Amino acid sequence: MLEPADFASRLVPYLHAAGLVANPPTAAQQATLDAAAPLVQERMQLLGEASGLLGFLFRDEVAYDEDALKSLPANAGEVLVASVGALELVPEQGFTAAAVQEALAGALIDGLGLKPRVAYGPLRVAVSGRRVSPPLFESMELLGKAESVRRLGALVEHLS
Repeated sequence: MLEPADFASRLVPYLHAAGLVANPPTAAQQATLDAAAPLVQERMQLLGEASGLLGFLFRDEVAYDEDALKSLPANAGEVLVASVGALELVPEQGFTAAAVQEALAGALIDGLGLKPRVAYGPLRVAVSGRRVSPPLFESMELLGKAESVRRLGALVEHLS
């Protein structure tokens, strides 16, 4: 029920306590927080959940939750490799949530014939390290093309 800017500002102490952002946040951290806060506002019950839901946006390396890794399907590597190939065709300037969704749907749902849940689960784990995260395509847009592709590749390496 808070205004998005007010909600974002209330997350700062929790993110700062977790070592994720400065207090006050840098300009880049604030821009990420302003873009990400509306994506999680309705998903959060407590402000203390902020570091778990948003931490991946402020870290260079993804820490994979054990339960997230256990939830991966047997074809996770194939899904991730196909996703990297699809995302590399999306232009850097056009790397929006809609473009990401279109590219991934074409490669995974149409191309590999997967159901969305099976197709996008490994991507969510690769990007955030968790089974539950902010919306996947918007998260990838916030991370940018290079970082999204890097994280997908990192999980492929982790699994092999």
